[in-house]
Amino acid sequence: MTNVPLSTASSRVSSILRSSPRLLVGLEMALAASLGLIALGRRSFWLDETVSVTLARLDFGGLLHALRVREGNMSLYHLLLWSWLHLGDSELVARSLSLIAVVATVPLIYLLARRLVGERAALVAGLLLALNPMAIHYAQEARGYALCLLLVTASVYLFVRAIEESRWIFWLAYALTAALAGYAHFFALFVPPALLVSLLFLPGTEIPWRKGLTSAGLLALLLLPLFYLVGSSQASGVEWASGNLPGRVATRIHDRPLFVVAVLLAGLTCLALGWLWLAKVLGPRLRSRATWSVALLASWLLIPFLLVCVLAAVYKPLFVVRYFIVCLPPIIVLLSLGLARVRRPLIAFGAASFVVLVSLAGVVRWYQNGQSEDWRGTESYVVGSARTGDGVLFYAPYVRIPFALYLGREGDSGRAPRPVYPTDGWNTNEMKFDGNIVMRVRLVRERAAPFQRIWLVTSHQQLYGAADPGYEATLAGLEASGLRASESRSLAGVRVVRYDRRGH
Repeated sequence: MTNVPLSTASSRVSSILRSSPRLLVGLEMALAASLGLIALGRRSFWLDETVSVTLARLDFGGLLHALRVREGNMSLYHLLLWSWLHLGDSELVARSLSLIAVVATVPLIYLLARRLVGERAALVAGLLLALNPMAIHYAQEARGYALCLLLVTASVYLFVRAIEESRWIFWLAYALTAALAGYAHFFALFVPPALLVSLLFLPGTEIPWRKGLTSAGLLALLLLPLFYLVGSSQASGVEWASGNLPGRVATRIHDRPLFVVAVLLAGLTCLALGWLWLAKVLGPRLRSRATWSVALLASWLLIPFLLVCVLAAVYKPLFVVRYFIVCLPPIIVLLSLGLARVRRPLIAFGAASFVVLVSLAGVVRWYQNGQSEDWRGTESYVVGSARTGDGVLFYAPYVRIPFALYLGREGDSGRAPRPVYPTDGWNTNEMKFDGNIVMRVRLVRERAAPFQRIWLVTSHQQLYGAADPGYEATLAGLEASGLRASESRSLAGVRVVRYDRRGH
């Protein structure tokens, strides 16, 4: 057998890349689809997914009302899901909308990267997105993150086309697509400022100011309803995000206005010094098309994070990892650029292999240990074990939503235990429980008094800390009513405890 030199093999690969890019992008799309289909319907919906599916199962008028008063974020996704669920409301069908969005992002990131960093890096970017664990995760979740990823990538691609070709069609399409991305998830609103910052690296003569300003005005106009929706929403929002480490830090400094001002001034100073350093290092190349291509990716990666830090200091913490899916494309394209610029074939092959293996390991880990709350199993267990006349109590109260979703899907409403508190029966609008329902000892005791057995279903306590007053009030109310814990069972993300009346 003749050994082929690695350099010759590399040149052959490069030749294939140049001659068959469409075929390779198609294969990357097929890879993303295949990885996303694996176990797509295996897991039970988790809480946030059940909120989306519950919204999408409302009649159209009810959905519009809910979007206006409670769930302004992801409104575009919920409208699409409302139509999509006419095909069925199983886990497989509901999640397939997100899978389609991720698969459609693969050719878009290729087209974007090809314009910014070249053909070779663009094909690598498509492959890395198809293998990316975060992309596969949200391709398998009935939420708006995959749709947001698609629309943000499309909007930046159209922005680049608009800058390069200066045609009205691209400026108007950019404004429309960027607005739609904001309606898919409000974090997409942090991307247009990043694109604006990137213009600092273009010569002023290459920026079509009139068309750009018109596009910006149209974008602002299209986003006015979104600002109204988010501002008037009564949903619980992201207050729970203050429970993670960055959120706790932000909460502590929030009450120190002088410190906040000092941090903001320090940040602005660092940005100014960084700009001066770049101007010294790059000289005339600072404002050029080649520099702008990389600066756009860097701005897209960094500016959303910096804006979130500012909001955390002056408003509320928003450090939720999945929200930063809007920054996934620049990470992938920059990594692809680094891999594509490695000239030594052996090093390039080793680096690419390492990245692919790490990505695949992350995907496998998601399949094995991904976020899951077994509400399908919880509903089956409680309904199957309950007796006539039993009650069921939920903490936090909003976790009644996923239980009720599976209750309705399985047609078990007639056999299910009666809700203890709140006392609203099944087959009601469950979204009313997605709010701040106060649990008090007296109320729980009074509502629990008629029952001989009560099933306490608990989940999401970790968001509120060990000493959660609402949870303590729930337990104290059951104790005061003469009920004692007699049996418990833990499912993924959920704990069920049966309380029996003494002597029963």
